[in-house]
Amino acid sequence: MDKSTTHDQGTTSQVSAVIFDYGGVLMRTVNPVPRRELEQRLGLRPGGVYEAVFGNPLRAEVESGRIGDAEFWADVGHRLGLEARELDEFRQAFESGDRLDQDLVALIRHLRQAGYRTALLSNAPTSLPCRIEELGIADAFDVVMTSGQEGVTKPDAVIFERALDRLDVRPEQALFVDDFRENVAGAREVGMQTIHFSGPAPLRRELRALGLPVLDPPLQAVPDVQAVIFDWGGVLERLTDDDHVVAWERRLALEAGTLAFALWGEAWRDLSIGAIDGEEYHRRVTGLLGFPDLETTERFIEQFYAADRLQPEVVEVVRSLRNHHGYQVALLSNAFPGQDEVVLEQYGLDLYAEFDVYVNSADVGLVKPDPDIFYLTLEQLDVAPQRAIFLDDMLRNVDAARELGLHAIQFVTPETSLVELEALLGHTVERNDADDTRI
Repeated sequence: MDKSTTHDQGTTSQVSAVIFDYGGVLMRTVNPVPRRELEQRLGLRPGGVYEAVFGNPLRAEVESGRIGDAEFWADVGHRLGLEARELDEFRQAFESGDRLDQDLVALIRHLRQAGYRTALLSNAPTSLPCRIEELGIADAFDVVMTSGQEGVTKPDAVIFERALDRLDVRPEQALFVDDFRENVAGAREVGMQTIHFSGPAPLRRELRALGLPVLDPPLQAVPDVQAVIFDWGGVLERLTDDDHVVAWERRLALEAGTLAFALWGEAWRDLSIGAIDGEEYHRRVTGLLGFPDLETTERFIEQFYAADRLQPEVVEVVRSLRNHHGYQVALLSNAFPGQDEVVLEQYGLDLYAEFDVYVNSADVGLVKPDPDIFYLTLEQLDVAPQRAIFLDDMLRNVDAARELGLHAIQFVTPETSLVELEALLGHTVERNDADDTRI
């Protein structure tokens, strides 16, 4: 699955303004527990609380400024059967897992101080600017705009054009950062340069590629580290990229986004918690892609994942940490039943022999970023959160791990992320297994 950050490389014009989204970029939900508890209390399915708020029929009305916050939340409460006091408690709990990314705010301030115009552009109610003032981050932006104030939402070209006017820049001089692909596509349509946000670490890498000055958060060695926990997909094994997915969608004459949903949507989520087996997963994919039978689906999946995507330099580091430096190493993977057998067959790696602890979401019925799967891994390692370092490419998993007290690195590339690991460890990692990556 592609979880990378990409920027539009079709222009060479100098960037003079950077425009950031708010929710999902600056403000992110890092603790899923409060919303999970709300779902349990209200008898909602997983994800039901998010759907109750962001899937509410009046969401477009409040985001476009046609109704106010009070009317919107009253409708949410009515649909959930909540009294006024219960609704207040619901709103507080719903937002209690959100955290502002102070390092990212510092980066934006750094860009502004370096002479770049900066803006916040959010699909949000009219109340957001007051919230920005309360958070003490208004000084990071030359312009703050919300869809509620403007009466138009992203990805409509009108709101992007207004942002450009207020920043007094041409489209090709502006860089837009957002976590929603449709908003990124809308900005690109008006001629802006774009970055699809998947995390601060990939963002800094892309900003550097565009020639912008980047402020890195300080990294200090962590005392008494006892364990290093690795993700599989995106860390030990490279993920498929956008170009690969698009090429297959064209080959199969599928609409954009269809293949990603079929492979990594609801069917994958059920597979990754062990709710369904591989055969049922293939059956669902068959239906979603319109294939004639399971055999066709199995052949397609084999071809789609045929490339050797193992990252041997990361395998070397895992072995060195364990064999030369005395750390415990763990693999914590949101995966499918039988991942260990597939990895052994494909790459010759015995996950149980390579790692002190191997936790597969499908085996334990828990998936990252659920705190319980982190606690389970730490318990098996017999290590406190503060004594562990966690590497994962998915921002939501990194955010959740940090919330629990782990020292987390968002993995981007071996070249950059393994250097960050060494900084946290306080020493370099010997890599003597270069000729012995495979068993």
